[in-house]
Amino acid sequence: MRSKPQSFTVHVLVAALVFSTLAFAVQGQTNDQMNNWSRVAALAPGAKLSVKLKTGKTVNGTVNSVSDSALSLSVKSSTREIKREDVASVYEVVKKGSATKATLIGTGIGAGVGAAAGGIADKNDDSGFEKIDHVATAALAVVGAGSGALVGYLVGRGGSKKVLLYETK
Repeated sequence: MRSKPQSFTVHVLVAALVFSTLAFAVQGQTNDQMNNWSRVAALAPGAKLSVKLKTGKTVNGTVNSVSDSALSLSVKSSTREIKREDVASVYEVVKKGSATKATLIGTGIGAGVGAAAGGIADKNDDSGFEKIDHVATAALAVVGAGSGALVGYLVGRGGSKKVLLYETK
């Protein structure tokens, strides 16, 4: 009589789904919050910014100083003063966090895919080698988890993102 390897596969798939679906808290920001220059004024010198001007041009640099009427940026090797009334939007350029979350998601998805592939292959095999089939399914889950972790790490590492600080109406 043949045992049911599908229950192992189902458990691995459920675990992969649980680990891969993370809840993200989305903080909604109103236009009034984005039209508040004090968020820009609170930046420390050296913060990296991307400033979009009302002319459509974008200036990337680091903060030297911020006043109520202007923004002073270091752009390459020079200093550039940008008047507040010329600014359309200000984004802070921040490094992405660690690649931990992407690595864990990749691990879960990879393990689920590997276990599913092993379970499907085992289901179609009536050779009588159930124990070897279970080992092969587990090995595919481990290989899938390793591959998924590597892909998740490569996708999640490095890079930067822009956080909107100020936008005119």
